[in-house]
Amino acid sequence: MNPSLLFTTVLHYIDTSPRRLLAALCAICLALLAFGLYLQYQQGLEPCPMCIVQRYALILVAACAGLASLGAKKCWQTAWATLALLLAGFG
Repeated sequence: MNPSLLFTTVLHYIDTSPRRLLAALCAICLALLAFGLYLQYQQGLEPCPMCIVQRYALILVAACAGLASLGAKKCWQTAWATLALLLAGFG
């Protein structure tokens, strides 16, 4: 498949259904948090300080993505998605 065609297809999908994409991002963040908690409490692995910072960042990204997926207006989605992107840099 042509890389530019793939890129165009992905951009079209993001533009046509951003709420679904943001909800999926929220679900992925929550799944990663759940897996980290499973490893900590069921498998006995102690998290390092960086892992704990990443958990805080994932919680914030999940919250922002979830709030962005709830809004119907494009400006609401863009604002919360931008905040989620900025918070992802801390994790």
